[in-house]
Amino acid sequence: MVETTAGVVGLGKMGGNMAKHLLDEGFEVYGHDLQPEARETFADYGGIVADSGRDVARRSDVTITSLPNSEIVKAVYTGEGGLAHESVETTFLEMSTIAPPTTEAVAEAVEDTPAEILDAPITGGPENSRDGTLTGLVGGKEAVFDSEHAQNVLQALCAELHYAGSSGAGHAMKLLNNTMSMGNLLLAMETVALGARYGIDSERLWDILGNASATSVAFESRMPRVLERDFEAGFSVDFARKDVGLAVDMADSEDFPMVMGSLVHRLYTQASDEGFGEEDVGSVVKMFEQELEDQVGGE
Repeated sequence: MVETTAGVVGLGKMGGNMAKHLLDEGFEVYGHDLQPEARETFADYGGIVADSGRDVARRSDVTITSLPNSEIVKAVYTGEGGLAHESVETTFLEMSTIAPPTTEAVAEAVEDTPAEILDAPITGGPENSRDGTLTGLVGGKEAVFDSEHAQNVLQALCAELHYAGSSGAGHAMKLLNNTMSMGNLLLAMETVALGARYGIDSERLWDILGNASATSVAFESRMPRVLERDFEAGFSVDFARKDVGLAVDMADSEDFPMVMGSLVHRLYTQASDEGFGEEDVGSVVKMFEQELEDQVGGE
């Protein structure tokens, strides 16, 4: 049994899988989620269900929060019964994808308590959270990042760890990463749709582009599923739209004209409006395929 006790608030796809992996690694893990099914699944795997998020934090050396959006994160930390309370002494790892101003507000609230906080968003999908091969992008006090308890949990969950800088830098880096990744994928899917329309075999497109200078992590991870026409959401179009939108908001707050990022956001918004929002991001290929078909049909 690992000496560090861990807690997870938010036992969804990512948080639930992280909790299971920590249990596999020998941690004592406390957890809480508003959904009874998530709590039951966690308990069946050997986790200890706490009465509330605050109860999780009270009982854990390190407390992960993995939540859907900025508004929920802020409410969980600063609302009634919130985690930022004088009775809580833990190191929070805020692993959601949220806006940097929310990070700042939460960090300010935690500053008035005995607890510490790192913004520690991760890259990777549910499968990476399950097997401990995430990439962590961490902001906050460097001494807290280097502390034994924080490192025990971060290293158990992440194959790669990067300290990005002061509070907010981790969440900012996550938004920058996702904007680049989702932009790469859009261009890749548009290109693949054009290649297929020209008559090049899809498998040949994958084989050549995946081994040429055009390739990217986003292309390599999504193209096999596109070839199988498997669009079950790992990372959905709506999540891409949300994350890139947060990056555009960040650019606006810095008076930075994010021209390409804004275009990427508009295209994911279009894909969502066309009915692909709950499908995997690779489904944007269908949007480009439809546009090509419409052009041919109009000739």
